[in-house]
Amino acid sequence: MRIALTALVAFSFVAIANAAASQREDAERLVRAGEVLTQFTLDDTNGIPIQLLERAHGIAVIPGLKRGGILIGGRRGRGVLTIRTPDGRWSNPAFITLTGGSIGWQFGAESADVVLVFANSRSVRNIEAGRVTFGGDLSAVAGPLGRRSTSAVTGKSEVYIYVRGKTGLFAGAVFEGARLDIDEDASEAFYAADRYTEPLEETTHATPASALRFLDALSAAAALPSAPAMPADRPYTQPTDPGSSEEALIYPIG
Repeated sequence: MRIALTALVAFSFVAIANAAASQREDAERLVRAGEVLTQFTLDDTNGIPIQLLERAHGIAVIPGLKRGGILIGGRRGRGVLTIRTPDGRWSNPAFITLTGGSIGWQFGAESADVVLVFANSRSVRNIEAGRVTFGGDLSAVAGPLGRRSTSAVTGKSEVYIYVRGKTGLFAGAVFEGARLDIDEDASEAFYAADRYTEPLEETTHATPASALRFLDALSAAAALPSAPAMPADRPYTQPTDPGSSEEALIYPIG
C-alpha cells in the first residue's frame, strides 16, 4: 500500500509539472504568434492588406512550420487560431496543429511562419467542426500583398495564405491536402483555471494575459499606424492666406 501511495504521489507531481510546462509553452507560442503577425504587417508594400484583416472571419498563425523533403513533402506545425464572435470582436485563441500535404514555398526553406486568413463564414464553420483539409473542405489561395491594397480582396476565396521564409514574406505558397486540427487538449488545459472561459468563445475577465496580448497584436495589425506625434518644442506652422507673404508661428505654452 505504501509503495502504491508513493508511486501515486510521484505520478501526480510529474503530471502537474508536465501540465505547467505545457502551459508555459502555449503561452510562449501565443507571444511568438503575435510577433509573427507584427512582422507580416510591417512592410507597406508586401504586408497583409489592412482591409483583408478587418473583414476576416478568422485568423490562424503557425510560427516555425517545419517541412521535410524538397518543395514537396510532409510538414507539421503548431499555432493559434481566433475567430470573430457575434459582437465582432476576436475570440479566445484556440491551439491548432497543421499537418500533412504538400507546400509550394521556396526551395531550401526548412521552416517558415504561416498566417491563414479565413475570409467567409463557411470557412469558420468548418474550423469550428474541429478539422479541415485544404483543397477538400476549404479552398486556399495565395493572399494579396500591400497594406492598402483593396482591388484583390474579394469574398470568393475562403482562405488566404501568407508564408514568411528566410527570404522574407511572400504569397506564392500553395497548400494541398494539409489538415488543420483544433488541439482540444492543449486548448482546454490552457483555459482550465476558469471553466467559464472557453477557446473560440468571447473573452472574459479570466482570459490569460498572453492570449489578450496576442489579440492586441492582431488588432494593431488590422489598423493603420498612427501619425507620429509632433515634438513639444517644435512650432506649429499656421496655414496662411494665399495673398499673404507671412506665416504665423505658434509655439507651445510651457
